[in-house]
Amino acid sequence: RDQGKPIALARAVDIPRAAANFRYFAGAILHNTEQASVMPEGAINYSYRTPVGVAGLISPWNLPLYLLTWKIAPALACGNTCVAKPSEL
Repeated sequence: RDQGKPIALARAVDIPRAAANFRYFAGAILHNTEQASVMPEGAINYSYRTPVGVAGLISPWNLPLYLLTWKIAPALACGNTCVAKPSEL
């Protein structure tokens, strides 16, 4: 009976990638960019980096840990609270 991914593959691929996601977004919040930029059409694009509150995150079935950390790391880095729903498989 198929029970999912082998532990050795998860340790070699998924867990290091998940940790790299947290490291990437932890470093990304340290580098501020301009708060406003001019668009080609002459419009101005404003960026507000404020928490929005609670983020609901749904993890897919194919790469649940890796893709969940790709969602949860930036949400936490911006100061949001996260509620994660794992895949049903």
